[in-house]
Amino acid sequence: MKVRVASAGTGKTTSLVLRYLELIASGIPLRRIAGVTFTRAAADELRQRVGIGVKALLHDGQYLSHGLNPQNKAKFEEAKRELDGATLTTIHGFMIESLRLVAPLMGLDPNFSVLGEWEANALFEEELKSLLYLADSPTHGLYSARMLLGKQVESLVLDVFSQRSLSETLRSDEHPYNLALQKLFDAAYRKFEVRLGATLVPPSEVERRALKLVRNPGAIERLSERFKILLVDEFQDVNPLQGAYFEALEHSGIPIEVVGDPKQSIYGFRHADVRVFRKALAQGQQLEPLIHTRRHARRLTDFLNHMTTTMAKHNLGFSELEAPKVEVAGEQQEKQGKIELHWITGEEKLDDLRKQEARVLAQRLEHLHQRGFAYSDMAVLARAYAGLTVVEQALQEAGLPYVLLQGRGYYERIEVRDLYHALRVGIEPKGLSFAAFLRGPFAQLELDQTDKILKADNPLLILQNNHAEVFDRLELIQQNVRGTPLSALKFLIREPFIARKKYVDFLDSRARENVDALLFTVAQQPPGDIELLLDRLQLLSRQTDAGDVPQSGEGIQLLTVHKSKGLEWPLVAVFDLGRKLMDRSQAIYVHEGQIVHQDSPAYAEVRQLVRKRDEEESYRLLYVAASRARDVLLMTGSSKGMKTDGWLSSLELMKLGPGSKSYSRADFTLQTHLYEPQVYSSLATRHSSLLEPAPWIDRFFSRNEHPPVSSPSRVKQEQIDYEPLPFSDPDEGERLPGRSTTVGTLVHYAISQNWSASNPTHLENLKAQEVMFPFSPEEQEDILAEVIMLLSNYESLLGQGLAALTDRLEDYPELPMAIPQGKTVWQGIIDRLYHVNGQWFLEDYKTDQDILPEKYFFQLGVYLQCIQQVKGVKPQVQLVFLREKQIISVAYADLEQALKQLT
Repeated sequence: MKVRVASAGTGKTTSLVLRYLELIASGIPLRRIAGVTFTRAAADELRQRVGIGVKALLHDGQYLSHGLNPQNKAKFEEAKRELDGATLTTIHGFMIESLRLVAPLMGLDPNFSVLGEWEANALFEEELKSLLYLADSPTHGLYSARMLLGKQVESLVLDVFSQRSLSETLRSDEHPYNLALQKLFDAAYRKFEVRLGATLVPPSEVERRALKLVRNPGAIERLSERFKILLVDEFQDVNPLQGAYFEALEHSGIPIEVVGDPKQSIYGFRHADVRVFRKALAQGQQLEPLIHTRRHARRLTDFLNHMTTTMAKHNLGFSELEAPKVEVAGEQQEKQGKIELHWITGEEKLDDLRKQEARVLAQRLEHLHQRGFAYSDMAVLARAYAGLTVVEQALQEAGLPYVLLQGRGYYERIEVRDLYHALRVGIEPKGLSFAAFLRGPFAQLELDQTDKILKADNPLLILQNNHAEVFDRLELIQQNVRGTPLSALKFLIREPFIARKKYVDFLDSRARENVDALLFTVAQQPPGDIELLLDRLQLLSRQTDAGDVPQSGEGIQLLTVHKSKGLEWPLVAVFDLGRKLMDRSQAIYVHEGQIVHQDSPAYAEVRQLVRKRDEEESYRLLYVAASRARDVLLMTGSSKGMKTDGWLSSLELMKLGPGSKSYSRADFTLQTHLYEPQVYSSLATRHSSLLEPAPWIDRFFSRNEHPPVSSPSRVKQEQIDYEPLPFSDPDEGERLPGRSTTVGTLVHYAISQNWSASNPTHLENLKAQEVMFPFSPEEQEDILAEVIMLLSNYESLLGQGLAALTDRLEDYPELPMAIPQGKTVWQGIIDRLYHVNGQWFLEDYKTDQDILPEKYFFQLGVYLQCIQQVKGVKPQVQLVFLREKQIISVAYADLEQALKQLT
């Protein structure tokens, strides 16, 4: 297996697309290539991107770094025709397609249906309840196991069922509780498999069937005929069964190439196991990692490199092999970016500290908005929904617009529960659902009226006699629940049968979005009957990860880190870095295929291992959060008594925690705020009472306007002297050139060498210059095209405004200079000095987008003084703007004025 590590923003999808084009060019048809990724959305994007690449090759002959060999045109024409039917799908989608190919060999109907996991849970629960009912009899073989586990027996066995993706076979040691659990689970699971038959396959059973497939010689031979290679994206997110399946495919002879990032493995609650990726990395062929990020600005890249290096050094979530240093590429090379870290400290309760933390966050977002960031370009991420609630309140207080992209407890929302109770009452009007129906929007009865009905011997008769209109509505609901679940929901939501109003007329815009989403969800996966729908709603209401539907509208986007995976924003704020990792113990664990009950001796050790795994994943979650930002990363955290917990401990290891030195730079801010309960709208720090100032307080060392040695070209920029950052800062040394810098360097060098834009040898020499090395082949071609244009413009000016090279008596390109002036020695390179027809010319070539001669008056004035002192001549000074082919003669008076102002 070939394995590639790809950090956030380094172009995993692009690398896969290019690999597709290489394989097609090599002669492997698109229909014989399987592309697998983690979500349907990612699979759809991959299909679209492969299609764009194929079509670009056919139309333009080039796609990024891949060119079309005319001999391969027919292969790509074939790929274009096959695109819609190509296998680009999810892991389960690929397994399902594989099973359908060999269904008879696997004892399956080729048209088998794939159940939703919630339906599988419902079916297993039914079989388990039947089994437990029979096991109540002392003569039943499982009676002792059932009695041993007591009242919790059902929930314990359901817990085992929910963890079955962790191992193909489940076993136990000799402890009575573990043995009892295994016996009951195995018995219920056998009944469950019989219930499924050959026509129903839930997701986890898809994985088990797929593992059986790779052990069947006939089936694997059929599969290897269909697919010649398998490309897998997001491999860090596979679970143990999926990993075993891919490993078995590889051993069967189907080549597999995987790409992923262990630093972004954050789906342990879905049974993803980063050890699967690590095993492949250790045993497979390691490909060169992807290390060029086109997402992050320079300062963010520095920060992320510092974060991953520090965390890997301390083994916090990933290793050094899994955290290669990343470099900036593309347009982000031109952006510096900004980091802000704000810590709230005090002796108060953490809840109080977090409230101030949220207020600080709101103020910083408002400030950055005033500096040009749209609110819709901002996102606030938190590890837990509780954190987002605190942020919501602070944003409301500040009057800032926001959108909650993923709230908690969608299936517990009152509007969804109203519909649940109405459906339940339509089947049988009694119990809690009947009471909720009478008090809710469908009946709208008062509390005393509801109480009278519920306490009556015949509640329906009282309802009919006293509230005939409500009774009629109930009958309408009962009639409509006899149809399909979707039609029943449509009736409840959209029909105006509540005093001529629809149910949605009683809802605000947010609640309407929720019920519309419910309709959409049911339409996508329609249950067989109303009872199944009710079971589904009840089951989902107990799941903490079943979140709210996204809100519409514009504003700061609030969401959890898990929901942000795969997304990016110009500005990202990460809130509540001081929150502790929650230690949630489970009644049972499935570890390495073994069932472990909480009362068994092995439980303590397993729980500790699981806790360590969760802690490592928590650190990876921090990396995912920080890597969502493109240009600005804002992080906040609260620390009681300077104690660091949670993610804040990672920042402490990076020397950037609450106890670290404060920094204030245009590109980096680190500030610790003392808790101030009375300050809500200001970041002002607490002032102590005024003391008598010391007599020397106003004395200071004077500093020179300019450094002892400097370049005159630097004066055109606004310079701010910053102290070094507390982490690696490449900008302080020799910075990798950005695209515009590279273009300028190559153009000046070509002019100095008298190279021509039409000479292939000259162009190849330019392409081989060191400044081109950081760029990809496609970026190099793009840069070279711009250099050719500018160089051609220069050549067209020779003899037409600029003296021809052959007419010059003396000609000095790239002339070094140095001259002391005041307390500074100015040194630099003069682009060109030449003598023609009795006149000397000093020329400076510019590749700027804008024509602003005054930016360069000081620089040219220094050059002029140096030439006058050394050669005793006074040349004509010219600025040559190559883009516009414009030559500007600069007056000596302007140069003298610039020198007076800046020296």
